Amino acid sequence: MATPLEAYKAELNFKKINALISHYQENGWDTLTRHDTQALKYVGIFARPKTPGYFMIRVRIPGGILKASSLSAAQMHALVDITRQFGRDILDLTTRQQIQLRWIKAKDIPEVLTLLNRAGLTTYQTGFDNLRNITTCAAAGLDADEILDTRKIVEEINTEILGNWSVSNLPRKFNMTISGCHCDCTHGEINDIALMPAEKEGAFGFNVLVGGALGAWGQFRAVPLDAFVKPSEAKELCLTILRLYKEKGEREMRGRSRLKFLIEALGIDTFRQDVAAHLSFPLPSAGTDLTKPERHHDHIGVHPQKTKGFFYIGLNVPAGRLTLDQANSLVHLAEKYGHGEIRLTTAQNILLTDIPEEKLDALLAEPLLRELSPKPSPFLRGLTACAGNTFCAFARINTKKRALELTHYLDTKLETADLNKLGHMEIHASGCSNSCANPWVGQIGLIGKKIKKDEGFIEGADICLGGEAGLKGNFARLWKSNIPFTEIGPLLVTLLQNFLHEKKEQESFRQWCLRSHTISDE
Repeated sequence: MATPLEAYKAELNFKKINALISHYQENGWDTLTRHDTQALKYVGIFARPKTPGYFMIRVRIPGGILKASSLSAAQMHALVDITRQFGRDILDLTTRQQIQLRWIKAKDIPEVLTLLNRAGLTTYQTGFDNLRNITTCAAAGLDADEILDTRKIVEEINTEILGNWSVSNLPRKFNMTISGCHCDCTHGEINDIALMPAEKEGAFGFNVLVGGALGAWGQFRAVPLDAFVKPSEAKELCLTILRLYKEKGEREMRGRSRLKFLIEALGIDTFRQDVAAHLSFPLPSAGTDLTKPERHHDHIGVHPQKTKGFFYIGLNVPAGRLTLDQANSLVHLAEKYGHGEIRLTTAQNILLTDIPEEKLDALLAEPLLRELSPKPSPFLRGLTACAGNTFCAFARINTKKRALELTHYLDTKLETADLNKLGHMEIHASGCSNSCANPWVGQIGLIGKKIKKDEGFIEGADICLGGEAGLKGNFARLWKSNIPFTEIGPLLVTLLQNFLHEKKEQESFRQWCLRSHTISDE
């Protein structure tokens, strides 16, 4: 028997969802029903209980590449103008290479959507039970060391699913990444589908992993499907898996409705057989994996492109939040020094591309690069943070503020020599157990909590350690629970000093955490 939510979803389509916008525009957004609130997420409109009367609008940016007729600066400029006119002074970057507009008044939603569409931008399928934004290496097509340029594949799949109700109304959200680089910079291991670079019989293509996910119910690493697909076969494979999931996924218990649970119920062999039976081509076994075991590439800094004499520059965006002045300056720099292209990474940072070698010094001297640095301090460089309780009803802490305070503390309390030895440490801070900032893949993961003290409830976190991104990596393990934020900094300083003093040559942070019994591998 269908749950009330599933019964409601079964009657929906995009035409009906768009009609809801007109209905509430005429009748008042204060009459929004609980189910209609969920339905609007299908088209990227999010009611925020923490900011009554204001909405968040999430913009879908396939692969994190802002591009319309090869002039993405125009799109960023449109986002700046929309935010200045209808929102407030911030744009938030997400871990799925998207941009979130905040403080949008209910009455302004239709006009904002119209302006976004005019700029070649869409909000469709950025929330709720959809295939969410497809991620790829932010340097796709640029990186001199990449195996495959994945941009065309991402675009093809995105075009196929966008506004297509036949592949919407899934049992739960669905994450997909398609990577052509060596470094797993998009965290293939935590996606429902991950196409990762591989070689078979002299041809380059992808090995397929399925069932990765993070959430309040646990952490699941994607498992090999034992399948290799050519680039020309990638779209059909991904859409086949998506349709099987829509048909067979769990719809009565939302806590067990991600793809992982369907694979678990069927068994990976049966699941693979079902996929293969629906394809127009044979599904061969996996090829040789070409993903390096080293930590993933964050793209920060200056990097040569495939085209000799050109570079891309990765800029650190502290806690993934841009001010309007910063965003406006980025538009100016992208047009002045490059070809107007701006790219977003899964670590909430930004790339400026196609910078001629002769312009590098001038770009690096620009005032904005003191705020969005290509050479950030070690802990700031590795920071990923969710929106926090300023906007999110689930978050227990002001995540971005607390995370920035913590990184500043660590960057200033550790000696310069120690910072140099560490390189950079990845801190992933989530405001709750829903894991929006992927805390279980961080070397240090924080999961926000309210902690009861004599004086009342204060902000704190559970601390997890030893996460290693990558297909050959591992999830973090719980170290300490219910720690007030005022105590986290000193605890981590002592921990990291001990690590640097005791570590063996070539020993990773996780390896030391296990050897020193700081965490358990059980």
